[in-house]
Amino acid sequence: MGECCGRSHLGDEGHALCGEGLTRYRQAVVKGCTPREGAPQCLVRKGLLVVPPDDPDVLVPVSPEVAQAELVRPIEESLERQRANAQEIASAFAPVHAIYTAARREHLGLGWATTVHGERVINTTLAHAVRSAQEEVMTVQPGGERLAHDLDDLDHVRGRTRHRTLYQHAVRTHSATMRHIEAIIEAGGEVRTLDHVIDRLVIVDRAVAYVPGDSDHRATALEIRHPAIVSFMVQVFEGSWERATPVVPTASRDQEPVVTDEMQRAIMRMLVAGYTDEAIARRLGTSRRTVAGRVSRISALLRSRSRAQLGYLIATTGMLPMDDGGMEISPHAEHELTA
Repeated sequence: MGECCGRSHLGDEGHALCGEGLTRYRQAVVKGCTPREGAPQCLVRKGLLVVPPDDPDVLVPVSPEVAQAELVRPIEESLERQRANAQEIASAFAPVHAIYTAARREHLGLGWATTVHGERVINTTLAHAVRSAQEEVMTVQPGGERLAHDLDDLDHVRGRTRHRTLYQHAVRTHSATMRHIEAIIEAGGEVRTLDHVIDRLVIVDRAVAYVPGDSDHRATALEIRHPAIVSFMVQVFEGSWERATPVVPTASRDQEPVVTDEMQRAIMRMLVAGYTDEAIARRLGTSRRTVAGRVSRISALLRSRSRAQLGYLIATTGMLPMDDGGMEISPHAEHELTA
């Protein structure tokens, strides 16, 4: 292989890819090799020229992509290790931040509301608060999504504290959520559902409440300790609890018509108010398809030709009970709607 090119001496050009080094690299690419003696060190150090296994006296060129990847690889591996270390540190400090904030406020009596930032810290704070409950935990979960305070081990439910949770009726058709609800009830908790519930809420020992701090429901949360505000939230929860339908896993499905009727009336109320199917689904915690199907059945029953006419017919033909601004739905109409 040594016969493929002549021998020359350019000296050590250091680390920079100087003009002579680039020229020598071009020659090596054209000829297939270059003498090892006097090869620019900038090319050797950067892996652009390497010794072949069959001829130690020459150097052969390596593609820039391969040479660059070999140089960058250990740097990227080091950065990845550092990122992993940084993440481990952040994870280790998340519960410390939550406990520190709560303890400092308790010790110094700082304010009646504290903003908790970040989903991880929020979940840790809620889990710590629920596990620390001495008497009672009340939670409201719109949409049926499980959060950190719905812990898998359920030890906080099996203890001496009373645990009550409000979901929306829509969760009764969500198998995974219902399995979790049944586990809560079996552990000693109480669960009820409503057609529409207030926003996400956690109240611990009637002394502290947690609510979303923004519309994202995950970026921030508010920890509220003002006695009057917490008392008001307890009253709101109790009012909703009284109107809600208990979930009894071992019972027959005789309760389902009651739940279906409540959802049907809620949809009709929102139709009269001008809500879109998407907005209704969002408020009821169900799918747009489910709402669209129910609206279609109502529309067919009333022979409505438009959305505006449908709202008018519901409001004027006695489809809603008296406390919703209309008369009780007739047995025939009720059968047609829920069939």
